[in-house]
Amino acid sequence: MINSLRSKYHAIWVLLVLVLLNSCNDKNSVLIRVKIKSSKDSKVYLDKLDFSKSTCIDSVEVSEGEDNFSFRAKSVTEPTFFALRVKDKGAITLLSDPGEKMNLIINADKLNDYSVLGSKGSLKTKELTNKLSETKSKLYSLKLKYNLAQEPVVKSMIEQEYNAAIDSQRAYNSRFIWTNAMSRASVMAVYQKYDDNTYVLDRAEDLVLFKAVASTLKALYPNSNYTKGMIAEIHKIEGIIRGSNINSIIDQSVTTIPDIVLPNPHGDIVKLSMFKGKVILLDFWVSWDQTSLMDNRELLNIYRQFKSKGFEIYQISLDTNRDEWVNAIESANLPWVNVSELNPKGSTYALTYNITQLPANYLIGRNHTIIGKNLFGNDLVKKLREVL
Repeated sequence: MINSLRSKYHAIWVLLVLVLLNSCNDKNSVLIRVKIKSSKDSKVYLDKLDFSKSTCIDSVEVSEGEDNFSFRAKSVTEPTFFALRVKDKGAITLLSDPGEKMNLIINADKLNDYSVLGSKGSLKTKELTNKLSETKSKLYSLKLKYNLAQEPVVKSMIEQEYNAAIDSQRAYNSRFIWTNAMSRASVMAVYQKYDDNTYVLDRAEDLVLFKAVASTLKALYPNSNYTKGMIAEIHKIEGIIRGSNINSIIDQSVTTIPDIVLPNPHGDIVKLSMFKGKVILLDFWVSWDQTSLMDNRELLNIYRQFKSKGFEIYQISLDTNRDEWVNAIESANLPWVNVSELNPKGSTYALTYNITQLPANYLIGRNHTIIGKNLFGNDLVKKLREVL
């Protein structure tokens, strides 16, 4: 009887261990389920894209017609780029977070016309790819028209339209980077090309965009190959700029983060950039969340301890009801900057800063770069002692 019970408990214990192991594996892996339609038998590859190289990690043979298969990428510990390649057809760029399970619907003969579910990062890479594809098609068409045109006036007009398309694409990528500064997709936006030799962002003044992306990577993923690679690239770009005797661009292109412009409870507009030069805790909260309220109590002591040393808190509420927001501020006697969109559809700045939990925060250094994320209590105090 005892041996029987021992055997039963042992079996349950083994099962629990296996479940836990599988759970851990799921957290550090990416599952990509693919439904593909193809006019002939083909082969599909999954490549992992590092900063300076790509590595094929799996492949599968697919049959003519419709086919289904899946890839699992292991040891994924940070947002990671993948390329799903269809032999002789091209590739799709994916961006996956650890633990993600996505579904792709693909037509091998029209590879850019695909659907993706379960991956926010891959939706962003699809957006970037589609926009650049549209611009490249337009530029190709304009080149043909230019070559066929005879009149100088017509050629000049086509040339102006061509340059306008280039400027429009560059502006689009710039906006994308500032809107998605906390997303790894911004790396793709920085490095997009029209061809092997021509980047979308190819001007010296675009250095500020490189620095903004690198700043985020350095704060969130200091040991990432992307972080190390981008920092090396920036040093190289600065070397080229110095060689061109336009050093002012380097000075002007300080590493920065997206600015925030919101009203406080009195209706006065307060910008995050107004506090540049101080160490700022950019804090996201909501009045009805108990964890946020408990965090505010800790922040009161920390604020009193470090305010005189150049520390400021810029707190964004995700409340939608003004009275509830203001009452929470007044009842807790919060002395720092408090702002809110009061947007019933959700905070646009929470999206910009990729907020996935509450409370959440970023610690911003005196040079307006991110130096920490989600630091609470003793961890925040320890970091402030280091930098103040």
